[in-house]
Amino acid sequence: MSKLFKYTFVISLVLLFTLISYAQEAGRAFYDLGVFAYQDGDYEEAEKSLKTALTFGPDNPFYNHFMGKTYLKMARYDEALAHLKLAFDINPNMTDLKYDLAFGLYKVQDYAKAAELFKDASQEDPSNILAIYHTGISLYKQDQCEQALDYLINAAEKSPSVKANSYFYAGICHQKLGDMDNAAKKLEFVRDNAKENSLRERAVEYLEIIEKQKKLKPYSVYMKLGIQYDDNVVLEPADEEVFVGEEDWLAVLFLTGRYNVINRQDYIIGAGYNHYQTWHHDLDQYNLTGSILDLFATYRLNPFTFGFTYSPNYYWLDSASYIRKHHFKPEVSFKVNKDLLSKLSYSYYDNKYFKDRDRDGHTHEGRLNVYYRLGGQMGYLFGELGYEDVTASRSDRYYVQLKTKIGVSLKVPWELVFNTALKYYYKDYDEVDTFFGVAREDDKYQVSVSLSRKLFYDWLRIVGEYSYTKNDSNISDYEYKRHVANLSIAASF
Repeated sequence: MSKLFKYTFVISLVLLFTLISYAQEAGRAFYDLGVFAYQDGDYEEAEKSLKTALTFGPDNPFYNHFMGKTYLKMARYDEALAHLKLAFDINPNMTDLKYDLAFGLYKVQDYAKAAELFKDASQEDPSNILAIYHTGISLYKQDQCEQALDYLINAAEKSPSVKANSYFYAGICHQKLGDMDNAAKKLEFVRDNAKENSLRERAVEYLEIIEKQKKLKPYSVYMKLGIQYDDNVVLEPADEEVFVGEEDWLAVLFLTGRYNVINRQDYIIGAGYNHYQTWHHDLDQYNLTGSILDLFATYRLNPFTFGFTYSPNYYWLDSASYIRKHHFKPEVSFKVNKDLLSKLSYSYYDNKYFKDRDRDGHTHEGRLNVYYRLGGQMGYLFGELGYEDVTASRSDRYYVQLKTKIGVSLKVPWELVFNTALKYYYKDYDEVDTFFGVAREDDKYQVSVSLSRKLFYDWLRIVGEYSYTKNDSNISDYEYKRHVANLSIAASF
């Protein structure tokens, strides 16, 4: 019995080793057939052979690697990554495996992981130009332009075959970093040397954009001076609470200037100044002067733009101090697509009223703005939804206010620009007014229209404006109507 067991055991081992050897040989044979088919460009035949090889060795890193390479060629990236990751887990040091896995990740837009693997592959083999090139492209895709430039220029200098493509993306990186001269040099090389027509055409498009950006100044100045008729004078823009109930003619000046101290494609830091002035014909005691300083910064991380502004405001009424405000405003814009932009902002005001200390307090305001560009550059639609919470030294001055606005700006015949907007505000006071004995509630409606046209020069315009305001209130003393007409000259530089 023992001899029979020994013979059976020996025969089983022999059969087992024979089967293992056969499986290895068979798997290797189908693997070789798959590699030959891959090298001949017959990827469907390569897939069939490698699938058969994998039935004999499903965990063989070489079989999985070439199956992943085959699926990359067939643009079946998810399947490719499954095999490449398995091969990498088993033997990460296989030749070209790191690059192939990085390329698969790049194709599914996992640029962060792709960049790290491309970077490792280029460090392990400095002669792997494609690994260097794709490291730069992966970093570019993440808007890491400063790092991307090193790899893109390195690849361009080492290989003429990728120089045009590398210089194209390097040029865009220079543009985003605000280095327009180097951007133009790189893109001019692409325009003059690229073999592909599409790449040359794209380089020309970016060169046109760069030329326009070179003409852009780091500063802007806008001035508007007009004559206004107001049938119910209100202290605007400093304080919409106080209205006079009398009509008057007045001159109105608005001046604003901005300068970008740092003016780059991805971020801007600068300062600005705004000045508002009214001169009344009869009611000169209501002459208002406003002085507003802006310190601002914006950072672009497509499709988002983040911004922050600090604005100290100071107003004088008839040359006497009237209001002082400190305004802090963080905001974020989201470019939904080429035609739709949304902006979300929060404002905090610290308010000091020199003539009415009962109103000293704070304002918190949130706003959502939406802009939609109409086709054919004909204009845009815009809307706003805002909520404001105002506190004061006297509790009966506390209120919340809902703000809404919708409008359109259109280019119309004869080089005219037409604007119209409809606003609705609902104001609700927290407590009973100590004088009137009721808690105040207001509904304010305003419609405005304007028409403007270029006047001799592109920087000079003539502007006609009209607005109608109606304020309804549960306290009759706060009800009013107001008509305002304005004719102005506006200049922008």
